[in-house]
Amino acid sequence: MSKSISVVFFFFVLLYMVSLQYVLDFLWLLKIIPIAILGVGVFKLESSSTRTILLLALVFSGCGDLLLAFDEFIFGVAAFLLAQLSYAVLFRHYWQGFQRRWPLCVLLIMYMLIMVWLLIPNLGNLQLPVIAYLLTIAAMGLLALHSSLPIRWAVLGAILFIISDSFIAINKFINPFPYESYWIMSTYYAAQFMLVSGFLTSVRQDEEA
Repeated sequence: MSKSISVVFFFFVLLYMVSLQYVLDFLWLLKIIPIAILGVGVFKLESSSTRTILLLALVFSGCGDLLLAFDEFIFGVAAFLLAQLSYAVLFRHYWQGFQRRWPLCVLLIMYMLIMVWLLIPNLGNLQLPVIAYLLTIAAMGLLALHSSLPIRWAVLGAILFIISDSFIAINKFINPFPYESYWIMSTYYAAQFMLVSGFLTSVRQDEEA
């Protein structure tokens, strides 16, 4: 990720985070600008399947952001599910085998099982879409851990994405907690930045090899 793109990205992230304390009609716009900025950084890549899939992941993420901002929870989950599938496909390109980072994989599986156990009694008629999403994001996380990519940044981004979504689930279905928007969005933006930065770095290293 170029320095200029990174600076603009974090400026708009900070602007959005500050704006959360106000009731603004255009807050939804501020919410998606950082994702759009990452899209600009990805668009500068040479045309490739990685660029296309990364752009799809960001487009689906932006759609999910908008849908959740307008309280369209199910459609927002569906959009983010497609974003997670896009990231999963990218991690699959760097598959390294089941022997890689297996202790972290065990911890991730245990974490996701605990989340399912906590959530199921509270999901009501949303059980199917929420569990489907949890399975998808767990698969994305496992593919990230089993990839040849270094922990910093793409793999850490995948883990932060799971943490951000966990905050959403806990706040919505288990127990609301203070400053939830700040916890959710700070981890979300960090995850997206790390994922995109990690894949861009990998692409450039492949081109130089």
